[in-house]
Amino acid sequence: MKNTILITAFSILFMACDTEKKSGTTPASLQSNYIITDIGLYPEGIDYDSKNEKFVFSSMYKGAVYVMSTKGVTAVFATSPKLVLPTGVYTDEARNRLIVANADLGISQKSTPNSAGTIATVSIFNLSSGALIKEIELKNFTPSAGSCPNDIAVDNTGNIYITDSFSPNIYKIDGNYTASLFATSNLFQPAANQFGLNGIVFHPDGYLLAVKTDDSKLFKILLSNPAVITEVKGIAFSAPDGIELDKNNNLVVVENGLGLGKTYTFSSKDNWASASKISETAIGKDEFPTTAALASDGNVYVIHSKLGKLLAGDKTQSSYTIQKID
Repeated sequence: MKNTILITAFSILFMACDTEKKSGTTPASLQSNYIITDIGLYPEGIDYDSKNEKFVFSSMYKGAVYVMSTKGVTAVFATSPKLVLPTGVYTDEARNRLIVANADLGISQKSTPNSAGTIATVSIFNLSSGALIKEIELKNFTPSAGSCPNDIAVDNTGNIYITDSFSPNIYKIDGNYTASLFATSNLFQPAANQFGLNGIVFHPDGYLLAVKTDDSKLFKILLSNPAVITEVKGIAFSAPDGIELDKNNNLVVVENGLGLGKTYTFSSKDNWASASKISETAIGKDEFPTTAALASDGNVYVIHSKLGKLLAGDKTQSSYTIQKID
């Protein structure tokens, strides 16, 4: 992909990274808000590790994955030479692994001249130690087109699903870490120079839910037959980024700073053929919320990425918030 296309895409972003979550047996005592203090961090994806009771989030600029304890202590947790611009993160407690989607938009401190668009991988780390287990290549699925692995979902048997924001694809990585093209559709095709598929979750009833940023749609994809893709009706938002299932399997949609910077919670009475809004929380356009995580206390937390500043070339932002939503 040409860098000029990527640069145009930055301005109409954005990305997500979901993280449907699981609850620990002994919930930690969490604060309503946490402040991350780190110059140039620009976090994008977030999840909550209920096994080790900590937030896990990616840094788009620094090319690493960080953790924050329930006391608010932050540290670098996982990285690798291939990890340039981590997007979605997923804490798979059942298998003690951290799954990280990785791309290159030319804005990471690890980017090099003409490197934008050349990276599409998934990194698997040990969830307890941060040690690298495996890195899986996805760029071979789009050899002559743009690719941006974005968000992650995991089904009950451990299969991994990854959205691609630049190509109309959802990838699957099985238990042997073999990658395949799970679903591709014209419904997923992004408009020119825009982000397409973004946040994704696995619903325990046997399907995926995924949002598309450019035209603000939510899709349902059957695991048993991925060619069956339907648009969920009755919803309204703009610039959807990350999505998350809450403790009641309602869907939280994070609208980033290209929209109003809100979160919306939707419920469905017809197995996600349609949905209706049950609540919303205003966060703010300038905060540029991106993704959400269900914590072990049963609450959903949203990260403020401040990505608008990074897209404008400002690498000096030093404060970011993890906020509990109502």
